[in-house]
Amino acid sequence: MVNLLVISLRIAPAAEAAFTEFYHHHYIPKLLEVVPEITTARRYEEYGVAGSLKWFSKRLLTFYELAPNVSLEQINSALSRPGREEETATWQHWKVNALQGLSRVAYQQTYAHSRCPWDGIFGNRPFFQVSVEVKPEAEPEFRAWYEESYLPKIMADVPTWAACRRYTSLDREPVIYHTIYETANLADLETSFASMRSAYRYGSNADWDRWVGTAITYQDAASYRPIFRRPG
Repeated sequence: MVNLLVISLRIAPAAEAAFTEFYHHHYIPKLLEVVPEITTARRYEEYGVAGSLKWFSKRLLTFYELAPNVSLEQINSALSRPGREEETATWQHWKVNALQGLSRVAYQQTYAHSRCPWDGIFGNRPFFQVSVEVKPEAEPEFRAWYEESYLPKIMADVPTWAACRRYTSLDREPVIYHTIYETANLADLETSFASMRSAYRYGSNADWDRWVGTAITYQDAASYRPIFRRPG
């Protein structure tokens, strides 16, 4: 089953305002109307890049949460449903002329720590995302260590993480795994980073490094702040 559709893109700052007006107030509302299998839409902007040239190519994410028990085939069919032809045509114009690094990937939630915010997942909160690709033959052993040892320890060491979940891609090769650590606010995000870098975390960080190359073939990490949600 699919829990999450993630749209990832970049857009030049000069075009961002016009695109955002269309996307937030025309495209997404019509999508939610025509495709009720999508229950919420949340957008995030890459955070922590304001003081660098990376700001000009910051990544923007859209998380579409799905209703329970929706399969990949069902959501792909629903996205082709008639009723939003005008919005789709305008989206295609933006896609061809302005959007960069565009992707759409479906994910299934495969892990959740017991700590969870009072208002459920993906509230109006920033998060830190760690992404990895793993050798298929090493994935079961890595997953067992990561979910049974590493994640419980980091959640204990960093009490300002409000939640932690893992998502596994369903329609991407190679498979990519995202770990999302939510915080209550941006101040707690910065506090969490400081805790992660504390001296008592060196051993756990070294344990992670031992998997790089032997199991992990790609890794990335970035932080995001919320910029839109619907329904509110």
